[in-house]
Amino acid sequence: MTSHWLAPDLTMSAPDYRALLSAALSFKRRYPLHTEGALRDRTIYFLFYNASLRTRSSFQTGLARLGGNAIVLDPHTGIYTPALADAEIPYTTERVADVARVLSSYGDAIAIRMYGAPAGWVYGAAHRHLEAFAERSHVPVINMECDRFHPCQALADVMTLREQLGGLAGRKLCISWAYSGSWHKPVAVPQSLLLAAVKTGMDVTLAYPPPFALDAQVMAAAAQFAEQTGARIRVTHDLRDGVSDAHAVYAKSWCSLDHLPQRSGAGVDEMGMNAAFERHRDWCVDADIMRLAGPNAGYLHCLPVDRGQEVSDEVIESPASWVFQQAANRLHAQNAVMAHLLNPGSLT
Repeated sequence: MTSHWLAPDLTMSAPDYRALLSAALSFKRRYPLHTEGALRDRTIYFLFYNASLRTRSSFQTGLARLGGNAIVLDPHTGIYTPALADAEIPYTTERVADVARVLSSYGDAIAIRMYGAPAGWVYGAAHRHLEAFAERSHVPVINMECDRFHPCQALADVMTLREQLGGLAGRKLCISWAYSGSWHKPVAVPQSLLLAAVKTGMDVTLAYPPPFALDAQVMAAAAQFAEQTGARIRVTHDLRDGVSDAHAVYAKSWCSLDHLPQRSGAGVDEMGMNAAFERHRDWCVDADIMRLAGPNAGYLHCLPVDRGQEVSDEVIESPASWVFQQAANRLHAQNAVMAHLLNPGSLT
């Protein structure tokens, strides 16, 4: 059976995930001198339905330095747009099943980034699109962010936390919603991070206004992993309470699932979505908020960040900001993912 990297946060066991985290950190320490050629002559096809700076540049840079070849295909203009059977347009789209079989006959993996507008903002539709690729692909399919999960970001996040905090079991992480002037942000980052963090044994406080609850299935899975690892999960609707005594504060914006359509063509409840955001403009991490966290606590964000809305410049430019170490770790996390899928022996 082909191994895919669609939702490892949800499907990979806690021990296996911790083993991969340790392997990724080891791979980083050996990079680049002792990892050259790890993916020599391997080809990965990249499809970006959404804009990307860190994901695209880190994947392509890492693959090149490991000896592989990156081929980027524009799913909007460069090729016929891959589509599911119910969304086909003659001479404009090509069925996902066909695209997957063709590309997997040429290369060694397919990596896809898709969320939001390309899937009509129907929650779960983008993830189903990736699953359709995986169903017909003979090579691994890598999730570079969908509307439910962002596993590559989460691995970089816990790498950063491990480097900064050492052992993670019992450490306190606050994952908080934050205000943005745009609601167009999926829940993928907080959901993958929650699952990854509890697998490492971290105690997680989720802080968000009531309209911004996460997927119930993800919450249930996180609770099950927490039982296995001894982690604790707490939910609060007060930012100051959530940040209190945290060892790390990961505050970013995400959309309200309550206002997303459940079926294609239904449309987003933008009036309700915007109202939910505007009622909570005060959810911003500034220096006063960070002072509530534990001594030497760090601030994290996946980037791009809305400065002055999600977080103040004073915080993100301070010594307490781990944001750019976190961004740098995207390269190393994804190198480990590619090696894990295409040449697992190189991780050891």
